[in-house]
Amino acid sequence: METNCTTHDDYIAECDALRRMGGRLMTVFAEEPVDGMYTVNALFAGDGEVFRVHFDTEGDVPSLTGIVPYAGCHERMMAEMSGVTIDGAVSAPIVYRRRGGGHPLRKSPCDIGSEERIPLPKNSTAGDGVFEIPVGPVHAGIIEPGHFRFSVAGETVLELNPSLGYTHRGVERLLELPVGEDKSRLVERISGDTCVANSIAYAEMMESGSSIPRRAVRIRTMLAEMERLYNHIGAVSGICTDTAFSVPSAIGGGIMEKVLRMNLTLTHHRQLMNAVVPGGIRWDIGESTLRDLDDFLIGLKFEVDALEEMMMESPSLQDRMETTGRLEPSVARDIGATGPIGRASGVPVDCRREFGYEAYGDLGMNMPVQTGGDVLARTKVRFAEITESFSLIHQCIQNMEPGETRVHVEPEDGFYCSVVEAPRGELVHSMHVRDGRIWRYHVCDPSFRNWFGMCHAVPGNVVPDFPLINKSFGLSYSGNDL
Repeated sequence: METNCTTHDDYIAECDALRRMGGRLMTVFAEEPVDGMYTVNALFAGDGEVFRVHFDTEGDVPSLTGIVPYAGCHERMMAEMSGVTIDGAVSAPIVYRRRGGGHPLRKSPCDIGSEERIPLPKNSTAGDGVFEIPVGPVHAGIIEPGHFRFSVAGETVLELNPSLGYTHRGVERLLELPVGEDKSRLVERISGDTCVANSIAYAEMMESGSSIPRRAVRIRTMLAEMERLYNHIGAVSGICTDTAFSVPSAIGGGIMEKVLRMNLTLTHHRQLMNAVVPGGIRWDIGESTLRDLDDFLIGLKFEVDALEEMMMESPSLQDRMETTGRLEPSVARDIGATGPIGRASGVPVDCRREFGYEAYGDLGMNMPVQTGGDVLARTKVRFAEITESFSLIHQCIQNMEPGETRVHVEPEDGFYCSVVEAPRGELVHSMHVRDGRIWRYHVCDPSFRNWFGMCHAVPGNVVPDFPLINKSFGLSYSGNDL
């Protein structure tokens, strides 16, 4: 459903009406000017549907922050990447952090030689005994780059501001190609540990109006849950690592390795790349392999339960997790927190249940929700979602039907949107096809808004707890930076 607004006031009023009816703002983005006019799109979710509010403008865009506080981060991205001006709002850089050469999402050439980097700002907290600690972007270990600036008084953190953008690759522009070209391999690399979720979102838009084989749909759902499994197991194992709980850390790492090896058996890739394509899946998975997977997961469930028991019965680990890195439910709603981070702070949203995409509409599932908002609550949500993934995969295998696994698809001109529950939360892909070519491709990764949760969860804790809180959020740098 879509509404075309003609004035700024109509745009604000329509978005406010959707919010009052229970609609949830998912993303806001701008399209390249046509005849000198930008098109601004605000996408809302409600009652299992996507609502698009759009209007044309010469470049001035009214801010939605008065009705949806977290719209500000999307509007900052619009200003930085597309060159629009947000009325009555601060348009500080959020990803690209350069100026003078143009705007990365404009189709006019960017003069990289004339660009200059925008310096990272200092924190606003100041006073006697307050010190700033800069961390990154280069970190110990094999992790993505990001800069974190702490303001501390002694060991207590007073303010934290992350600065990202170091992995910006221009993915959205790279996807502006003839719609018939399969770019699923590029989409998978938006964030390597979320390749199935991104591929499903991309494929569903390309498949609009087409009937996809049921077997392919169930296999794709099964692979999405395998991806969720290894992400969540890796996250809880990492929590043990960052609290020096060595034995459970090693056990969790071993369980994750088993899942990655099963992924290799299923799709010839440990992270499930090259499996999901528009129209279905790249290759079928045999019945004997599916039976082996079912048996494997039954055994794995006992190992995960033993790991959970070991973690939840350790007084020292409980002491480290409980009340640490608390994201208050009211703050979680204000920043638009999504996925396990939102559900651990009492935000009951799961796109699998809300939209019933792929095979989820035919499967039974629970939605675990906690209200503590701390590291312990996020850990409990992840363990509960691991259990749900076991159940969903088992249901897919038990209801698998023989048949073909891929058909030819090619969307017509128009606007398309797909919403997927990635391991980190709500993942939104949208595209506008004009004259057989993708005019604008937009991605909103769940980490984009969840990173702001770190700014609220870390202050009040001691500096040594930052790695633990960061691990419990488990966010993606490359998904944020695109």
